[in-house]
Amino acid sequence: MSVQPARAQSREVAIPSLIKKNTLLLALAQAVTGAGTQLVPALGAIQVVALLGNATFAGITSSLMGLARMAMAYPIGRLTDARGRKLGVFIGLWLALVGSLTIGLATLLGSFVLFCVGILVFGGGVGAVQQMRVAAADMYPPSRRSEGISLILMGSLFGAGISPAVVSFAGWLSKLWGLNDIALAWLLVPVLVLPCFMLIASVRPDPKAIGQNLGDYYPAWALEAGSLQASPSQQAGQEKVRISAIGAAVAVQGQMSMLMTMTALALKRQDCSLPLISLSVAIHVIGMFALSWPIGLVADRWGRKPMVLLGLAVSALGALLVGLGHTYLVITSGTFLVGIGWAGAFLSANTMVTDVTPTTHRGQAIGMLELWSSMASMVLPLLGGVIVQHFGLGLLGFFGVLIALLPVVAMLRIREMAPGSYS
Repeated sequence: MSVQPARAQSREVAIPSLIKKNTLLLALAQAVTGAGTQLVPALGAIQVVALLGNATFAGITSSLMGLARMAMAYPIGRLTDARGRKLGVFIGLWLALVGSLTIGLATLLGSFVLFCVGILVFGGGVGAVQQMRVAAADMYPPSRRSEGISLILMGSLFGAGISPAVVSFAGWLSKLWGLNDIALAWLLVPVLVLPCFMLIASVRPDPKAIGQNLGDYYPAWALEAGSLQASPSQQAGQEKVRISAIGAAVAVQGQMSMLMTMTALALKRQDCSLPLISLSVAIHVIGMFALSWPIGLVADRWGRKPMVLLGLAVSALGALLVGLGHTYLVITSGTFLVGIGWAGAFLSANTMVTDVTPTTHRGQAIGMLELWSSMASMVLPLLGGVIVQHFGLGLLGFFGVLIALLPVVAMLRIREMAPGSYS
């Protein structure tokens, strides 16, 4: 198969209006749930200090979130493979709703134990709603699959903008009602989540059903798809593609989490103010999500493998700037590049996994990717703290480069004959 026909095909395959509507609904739901998720890094450590009176366990919120997401990832994937994507997302929304209420009540009651329970429940919900990425992959043909996933990730960008508005509104209510503003912020999350049930209910039919009958929605693509079926030997090689893609996603996710945990420290050592540090984090979030759609378009046109490799390279450069930078501009530029690199590698690696996985097993495959990525997000920031404490930020930058380069060898061995087609 030549590469040129596949590229031409990506421009010819039109997206049906039904698929566009479903994608918009999922992206809106992603934006709302993302707004709640942003409260964890913004408020979690502050709440722990307020509940315990010291900062010894300030990082436990992120660790519990990662643990819950890791525990939920594979089971929810198996469930959605058997019963459909919408059920998994509904479960995630219910858990997020109950968890946010529990966190808010725990803050009002001053209960640290109840707070931890709420974080675990909320984290499980966040892990479950990640199946929206699988839903997007189900609804798009290989020639536009990366674009479909990218549109869902774009919802997270808008969620990052909703979160500060929720916190500000909670602050206004706290003055009016005389209640804790952080508790009110969490108690407002269910108000955002409830409309999401209607959004997901309006997604019809279930994306899994669309994926199993993709030719009914893309007749022109279906005519050519029959000649693109993988041979038994190619199917055996698909497992290697899947493992290599998961390895790249795990590396870039863990590296990004480690560097973002340490960026605030790097900026603090440059005597930067808290507003400037907050701005640097916001710029990083923009790098993670603002370019998702163009990245998806490029991955569909030129291939997933080149975009994964480019994302890893950009992440490595960003790590150097964060570790070796001595000015606000340099360090913030590094965080921005880490965000862009994450977007390129993580999005394209997710697409590669769905490319080589049948619709009936995609939930489990992405669940495994989420499981290992969550574990990396838990372990590498802890390791990064040890490195900074004993060897300094400079070595942390080089360690970030090493993490980004580890998956390169395996990725180079993959032969992508055309976007979404591997040998």
